[in-house]
Amino acid sequence: MNKKIKNILLWTIDLGINLGIIAVLVFVIQKWIIAPFDISGASMCNTFNFIKEKCETGYGEKIIINEATYLFNEPVRGDVVVFKPHPDEDKYFIKRVIGLPGETIQIKNGEVYITDKENKKTLKLNEDYLNENNKGKTTAYFSDLATFKVPEGSYFMLGDNRRESTDSRSCFMQSINESCKDSPEKAFVKKELIRGKAFVAWWPLQNMRLINNPIYQANSESLEEK
Repeated sequence: MNKKIKNILLWTIDLGINLGIIAVLVFVIQKWIIAPFDISGASMCNTFNFIKEKCETGYGEKIIINEATYLFNEPVRGDVVVFKPHPDEDKYFIKRVIGLPGETIQIKNGEVYITDKENKKTLKLNEDYLNENNKGKTTAYFSDLATFKVPEGSYFMLGDNRRESTDSRSCFMQSINESCKDSPEKAFVKKELIRGKAFVAWWPLQNMRLINNPIYQANSESLEEK
C-alpha cells in the first residue's frame, strides 16, 4: 500500500475513533451528569426569569442541571429541581422541594407549616427567597386540601411565585380540577421522576450565577400559636 494512502487511512481511523469517544462522552454527560434546560413561565420568579425588573412569562433564562446529584444523595428542602410530576407527563417542571418523605405539609394563613416525621413538631417554614408579592401569601387551591402527607420516596413541590405557580397544591394541573382532591397522591413527585438539580444559570450572561440552596432559619412559631 502506498505510504501516503496508508497515512491518510490511519489518520482517518484515528479521527473516527476520537470523534466516537467524544460522542460517547457527550452522550454520557448529557444523560447522567449535566444537561441544559430552558425555563419557561413565571412560576419561579423572582428566583428565575426575573429579567429587567419583571417576571418573564415566556422563555427566559437558561440553566444547567446536575443529573448526577441524586444518584448518590437525597433531595433536601430548598433544592430547585427539574422533574416530571407523573410518568405519563410529556413536559418537565421546575419547582422547589418543600416537603420531604414522611413530613406533613399544612398551608394556613398564607404560610407553610411542616410537621417533622421524627419529633412530630410543627413549625412555620421561613422562606426569605419569596418576593414581597408572595411572602406570606401561599394559599391552598382547595379549602379541603390544605394538608398534605408526603409519602416515603416522594416530595412536595412549590413554585416561588406562589400566586402563579402550578405545583403540588393543584396536583400540577394548570386548571383547578376537582380530580386533584379525588387523587391527592398526584400532589407528590417520586424521586425517580426528578431529572436533576438546578446548578447554574448561564443565560442571559449578565445574570450568570450559581444556584445555591437557601438557609432556613429556625422558627419557633408553631401552627398551634396561630
